[in-house]
Amino acid sequence: MFKRVVYLIVFLLVSFATQAQINVFMGGNLQGNYSWIRGDEPQMAFGFGGGFNIVYWEYEYWFMKAGLDYYNKSSTILEYPDVYGIEPGDADDRININYSEHSVGIPLTFYFRPYEWRANTILISGSLTTKFIAGLKADSEEYGELVLESADLNPRIKSSVGLGVGYQRQLEKHTYLNLIPSFNVDLRGNVPFNSITFTAELIFGIY
Repeated sequence: MFKRVVYLIVFLLVSFATQAQINVFMGGNLQGNYSWIRGDEPQMAFGFGGGFNIVYWEYEYWFMKAGLDYYNKSSTILEYPDVYGIEPGDADDRININYSEHSVGIPLTFYFRPYEWRANTILISGSLTTKFIAGLKADSEEYGELVLESADLNPRIKSSVGLGVGYQRQLEKHTYLNLIPSFNVDLRGNVPFNSITFTAELIFGIY
């Protein structure tokens, strides 16, 4: 009798486990961006990024993601050479300065799934990212290259928001590929970037 009870309990536990919904996913992403600085006569430039994700997916039509991402962005703008410690004289003193920024961010992204057909789903994303500026470099033809020190980066932390519309493909039962173009705007910072970003991320269920 005892053995039968044990067998029944084991059978029920296995049945519940196989029917339980996996709602925690992990994965990684790769990014390509086309960025420009908000300023006079900006020139767009390509950049890249990537990172690791943790996804919580409890409900069918939406889920959320957090993680740790790296971003590389650059752009050239026409401005006064204040960053080099040069006092501007008149409007003709403006020069083209190229900025290259390296940052690490913690994104909080919400995904909505308004339409699903078999293994294919439309995704709408909204994100809020807190970024820590790891490095910022200025380069100009007139004054050369300048690596900005910590004292020059005030604040060193900035925020950005993003909005995207993309596509999700279910590869296996608990494995998904998300492809999302998005528009992202830095809310504040020493060098505020706007970016068009394409993100490819692979997530798989772990619990």
